Amino acid sequence: MKSIIFFTCCFLFSIKAECQVPGKNMSDVHTIDDENNAQKLHGYDKGRVNFFIFTRERKGHIDLLAFYTLERARIETLFHHKKFYVVNARSSKDATVKVDRILHDKRKLINNLWFDSHGHYGNRYSSFLIGTDQYSYRNIHDTNSIKYLQSLALYCDDKTKVGLGSCYAGADFYFPATDSTPATRMNGDSLMMGLGDIFSRSTIYASESWVMAKPGTFTNSFGFAGWPIQKRFKDSIYAPVWERIGKWRKYSTKDGELKSISTVALDGKGDIHTRYREYKNFHKSKKKITKALRSLQPGLAKF
Repeated sequence: MKSIIFFTCCFLFSIKAECQVPGKNMSDVHTIDDENNAQKLHGYDKGRVNFFIFTRERKGHIDLLAFYTLERARIETLFHHKKFYVVNARSSKDATVKVDRILHDKRKLINNLWFDSHGHYGNRYSSFLIGTDQYSYRNIHDTNSIKYLQSLALYCDDKTKVGLGSCYAGADFYFPATDSTPATRMNGDSLMMGLGDIFSRSTIYASESWVMAKPGTFTNSFGFAGWPIQKRFKDSIYAPVWERIGKWRKYSTKDGELKSISTVALDGKGDIHTRYREYKNFHKSKKKITKALRSLQPGLAKF
C-alpha cells in the first residue's frame, strides 16, 4: 500500500511544472551589481526558507536514482509548505530566476541551499552542476561563469549553509595515474574556497567521496553515505574514494579554514546537519569498506 501511495505521488509530481512557482522574465533576475537591492533585502529579513536545487543530466537515458531523489524531495515539500522548495534547474540562470521569484517579493533569506547533481570522476577534478552549467576550480573565479551564483548569494548570510550534493566535490586527493596519464589533483578544496568567496558569509559543505541517494536521504541519517554497487566502482582507481567514504569538509571565509567534519545529512525540511559520528567509524561500515578495498582490481572502469 505504501508503495502504491509513493508511486502515485511520484506520478502526480512528474506532471507538475519544473518548479513549484511560476518563473519570471529572465531579465528580471537581481544581480550582484544591484547594491541598493542587496542593502534593502538584508534590512528586511522576514523569515528563512530552504532550497533543494536539483539537476538532471540529459543524456538520453532515464536516471532512476535522480528521479527518485527529485520525487522524494518534492514529497517532503508537501509537509513543509512555504519553508522548503525544490527547484528543477536547467541552468544556473534558470535556478536563480526561480529562487529570486520566491524570495525577492517576500523579503526572505536562504537558510539552507543544497545543490544536488552528479560528480564526474573521469574529469579528474571536483565539480558540481546547476543544470547545464558546471563549476570547478577552473571557473569558480570567472566573473561570467559565476554571476548567477553571486545573485543567489544576495539572499545568504552567516546563518546560511550551502551544501554540494555532488560526488567528490570536496576531494583534494590525486586521481591515480594510469598507463597513459599522470596522477591529477582533484582540487575540491579550491572549489570550496572559491564558492566560499562567492557566498562570503556562509558555510560551504562538500564530500570527499560518493554522495548517495538512498531511502534515508531526508531523515537526518546516513542517507548520503555508502557506495555504488556497479562493477566499475570496484576498480582500483577508485581506491581514494573508498578510503574516504562518509568524509565531509566545511569551509567559511569567516574562519578561513577548511575543516574535516563528520558525515553530513539532510532532514525532511531541507536543513543540513552534521552527524555525531563519521559513517566509516561504525564497526559494520569499517568492516565492509576494508573488505572492498582488498578486493579492488584494475581494468574494471574505462576513462
